Amino acid sequence: MINVIKKGIFYLISILVAVLIMSFVNFVNKYQLSPKEVYKVYLDGKVIGNIKDKQELEEYINDEQKDLKEEYNVDKVYIPSGVDIQKCTTYEKEVLTAKQVHNLIKEEKPFTIKGYKITIKPNTEGEEPIIINVLDKNMFDKALRSVVEAFVSADQVKNYENDTQPEIKDVGSLIEDIYIDQDITIKEGYISTDEQIFTDEKLLTKYLLFGDLKEDQYYTVQEGDTIDSIAYDHKLATEEFLIVNPEFTSANNLLSVGQQVKVGLIAPIVDVVVESHTVLDQESQYKTVTEYDSTMLAGTQKVEVEGQNGVNRLTTKIKTVNGETNNVVIVSSETITPAVDKVVKIGTKSIGGGTVVIASGDWVWPTISQYYISSYFGYRWGKVHEALDIAGSGEGSPIYAAGAGNVVTAKRNASSLGNYVVINHNNGYYTIYAHMASLLVTQGQAVQKGQQIGTMGHTGFATGTHLHFGLYKNGMPYRDGIPIDPLTLYR
Repeated sequence: MINVIKKGIFYLISILVAVLIMSFVNFVNKYQLSPKEVYKVYLDGKVIGNIKDKQELEEYINDEQKDLKEEYNVDKVYIPSGVDIQKCTTYEKEVLTAKQVHNLIKEEKPFTIKGYKITIKPNTEGEEPIIINVLDKNMFDKALRSVVEAFVSADQVKNYENDTQPEIKDVGSLIEDIYIDQDITIKEGYISTDEQIFTDEKLLTKYLLFGDLKEDQYYTVQEGDTIDSIAYDHKLATEEFLIVNPEFTSANNLLSVGQQVKVGLIAPIVDVVVESHTVLDQESQYKTVTEYDSTMLAGTQKVEVEGQNGVNRLTTKIKTVNGETNNVVIVSSETITPAVDKVVKIGTKSIGGGTVVIASGDWVWPTISQYYISSYFGYRWGKVHEALDIAGSGEGSPIYAAGAGNVVTAKRNASSLGNYVVINHNNGYYTIYAHMASLLVTQGQAVQKGQQIGTMGHTGFATGTHLHFGLYKNGMPYRDGIPIDPLTLYR
């Protein structure tokens, strides 16, 4: 019985298929349809119609986009991205004209032109790549070179490339390498005309240097202004001011009242790295030697010998990123002029008899004499850098308390400061020592002037081995204290 049912179903299906085939043949004969080759047009995966000739559509699109060709100074405009044209065989009778398809596409997608898509991969994890579209990759190369020459003079770059750098006689610098510290890929392709497409070298240079295309900001020079004061008032480092105003060669250049200068903040999209061999003379701070005299009344003091700073000639390897010192290694040090210790006699004689010990108020330098100030107190990238960065002494070199006082903070592994110490000098001043490799004091501990409190390192957010040395008045660092340039302690 089951076999009979199966045979019946099989015969029924066969008859149904035969009827469908005969119906299709009759339909084709009736309407005289025949298969033909056409081009099926897809827009983002959806069919919008068939055309007879793909080339005809491409030529029609190109002929109609006169405005785009004039705007970008190109000879040809192409179909939009997302449009796919595939050759196929079909029985469909309706075929659209090139004009009809053009109009359908125009309403939905922008047309494209041929150019180069440049991808700049950031060094910071999690940041999105930066995409720059250009029609001429040589223009990008020229703009990139202009950015390099914002941080290194054109003559220096040329001498480096041609191996014609002048030799160092006493002091000076030789560039050992210049490079961009990002992965940059250039790929030719079709660019949608609704995207930013750079056609002007100066505009692209501005974007690479400032990170945007905002209008330039200007300031009118007033009586008494200096380059340093204008830079500080507009949250610029002096070096940044000189970059955005290349007509000035140094902070000592004279300004004219009514003169217009640029005061926009730079925010380079690329990192221009310069590695150099530099020989320089670095001032070394004199030490203060205190001698107690029981024949002098307490509270009186006398300078026996005036202190004089010395000069050390340092041979260094310096790495800068966008003009900012990133790392320093002192290869050797030679004393050109030795420092002369300041000798101070302090009276300890009590009026009623006996002696009183009184501490000196002088300050000592917080590192060994072999050092390099890699960043000064002041604005850097639009923010106040509330300290001196002292580098070059080497990983693990000693860090000293600048003055006597009590340790109020001694923390390890703080997010940005790393290992750091704060000392209250009990005279209204606080000092902070950050990025240390190790701490040798604890919170609450009393310390003497010149006592070692730790070792130099690069913990926390530090680009290289250095000491972040800050001075604050009437309050704690990064709280209620007022930041002061630490160099004022030694002037």
